[in-house]
Amino acid sequence: MAVMKMVAVTMVGPHEEMEPVARQMVLSGGFQPLPLDFLINDRNLRSRITTESANPYDELLNKMSVVWKAAGENIPDPEPTPFDSGFSFHKARRLVEETAGKLETWNRRKETLAEELEQLEATKVYVGALTELEMKPRELSETQFAVARFGRMSADSFKRLEETTLDAPILAVELSRSNDNVWALIFTVSGYREGARKILDAVYFKEYSLSEISNGMSEDDALGQMERDIDFHKNSIKELEDAASAILRERGEEFENLYSRLYTMQRVYDLCKGRGEISGMYVLSGWVPEDTFAAIEKHIERDAPRTSITVEQVKNIAASGVRIPTMLRNNRLVRAFQDVVALYSVPSYGEVDPSPFVALTFILFFGFMFGDVGHGALLLLGATYMSKKRILNRSLAYVMKCASYSSMVFGILYGSVMGVEDVLPALWLSPMHNTGKLFSVAIVFGVVVISVGMILNMVVRYRERDFGRLLFDGQGLAGLFVYWGSAIGIFVAVAGVKTPFPLSWLWYVIAAVLALTLFRDTLARTILHEHSEHESKALQMFEVLHNLMNYFTNTASFVRLAAFALNHVALSFAVLQISKMLGDLPGGEFLRVLILVLGNIFIVGLEGLIVFIQVLRLEYYEFFGKFYRGGGNVFKPVTWHRDRYMRKPS
Repeated sequence: MAVMKMVAVTMVGPHEEMEPVARQMVLSGGFQPLPLDFLINDRNLRSRITTESANPYDELLNKMSVVWKAAGENIPDPEPTPFDSGFSFHKARRLVEETAGKLETWNRRKETLAEELEQLEATKVYVGALTELEMKPRELSETQFAVARFGRMSADSFKRLEETTLDAPILAVELSRSNDNVWALIFTVSGYREGARKILDAVYFKEYSLSEISNGMSEDDALGQMERDIDFHKNSIKELEDAASAILRERGEEFENLYSRLYTMQRVYDLCKGRGEISGMYVLSGWVPEDTFAAIEKHIERDAPRTSITVEQVKNIAASGVRIPTMLRNNRLVRAFQDVVALYSVPSYGEVDPSPFVALTFILFFGFMFGDVGHGALLLLGATYMSKKRILNRSLAYVMKCASYSSMVFGILYGSVMGVEDVLPALWLSPMHNTGKLFSVAIVFGVVVISVGMILNMVVRYRERDFGRLLFDGQGLAGLFVYWGSAIGIFVAVAGVKTPFPLSWLWYVIAAVLALTLFRDTLARTILHEHSEHESKALQMFEVLHNLMNYFTNTASFVRLAAFALNHVALSFAVLQISKMLGDLPGGEFLRVLILVLGNIFIVGLEGLIVFIQVLRLEYYEFFGKFYRGGGNVFKPVTWHRDRYMRKPS
């Protein structure tokens, strides 16, 4: 139903038309490249085809991002740009070098100054601590009896270091703290150098060389000179950022346009890596949805008139072993339930998409088993909260919201609010007072769902042109007649309904049709002239008995709909009774409210989860088992966004 037909296309044209073609594929958002090996069977021709591996625009994008990094700002979100036939890689590289060359130099200088500033600040802490102890920096770096190390780590890491080194020959001395970092001196004996190094690495200790600190400073007015150097570095970094920001303010729009153009071409070449080249011609193949092919063909005819498009026969590609991708397209309500189907398996190409049926039956079954106005409202609040906190993804949250609305609707039909059935009048039935009717409706639901599953199986057989199984299989038309006939016969016998003919006649006809399924392959060969494999009669007899048992076991499985509806009422009743029993105890009113709150949370949380699982079981086993195979390969087109170029500057 919602499995879109796919078209395998191969585009061949001159090298200069490759970029506009690939750009259209990227912006259409509906092109999945195919390896050329699957489409080119001529080995001689295949050996002459070369393929691209590196993307030349990766380096240009990284260089262009320096413009915003130098100014300390976020990289902008790129936008698709119109294709310009005069825009080439060489022109793009020249523009980037002109635009980002100076800023790249400034950024490298800023990074160098930042490293020097960090070294100066470390030196200041170290020298300041030793000055208070009336020691000179060289004394620790040249000591012969102990090994001294200086550096910083987080406060948590320093605490962990102190706990770790209680029984080790290591002494950690805290010098100062700033921004949750601890500057510390670490002392150890000469023979424990390697052990100390491993421990310090484990706590992410960033070390600064004492010898470099000592050699890089003068003895006279050391602290004063460092203060001046630190101020100089900070001012220099600030001046570089201000200069970059000024250029960005003046030419920001120009830079953003260039970045978007580079990003567009980068995505184009990402797609082009799946292409081949031969004698100055490019070859690009892939899957596109059938309903978008006409628009893509029109764009290519306009922007790349010398490029030819060949449509491959899907049946020939499937025969070669290539899996055709599955693309689902449903309305908003059904789309969320595609993930419920995907938990079982994605539909294979050409198969019936069960998502619309799952959307309807899932909501119906959940509300039937969990029908309560109050509990449905609590479930809705919980789903909304978890959706906002991103505990649930969007589709699952939508499914749970639909289920909660169904619960409230059935709660109105049952007249049930927090398990109490005398607050609202029951518009349909009361689970506690109309138990027989409840179970009867559950069985009817089962018959309908199983029948729909068998009808969908016949649709699948029709698409596969397997008319033998469509007509004579136990899951086909013959099986459906046996199932409906048995259901009618049992209903007539149990309800005592009078029929215009003896009931035994119905059973004779059912037995005769059931016998047809035993000779399914023989009938397919003789009547329909279909080729089918010969199966042993014992195996066919077992299959007939298996189908016959499944008719009854699958139908009986739907009794759980009524059972869990009663279970919900019973749990709610138990919570109410316990709360009443505690009302006479000291502090009983508080206990009563506490039990009501916790009990209802328990019902909504635990029973809601159990009902959710039971609904999935009915879908996957009783419904999917009749027609659904799954095992599809999800359609994965080349998309516009590429996350690694959307990062914020570090």
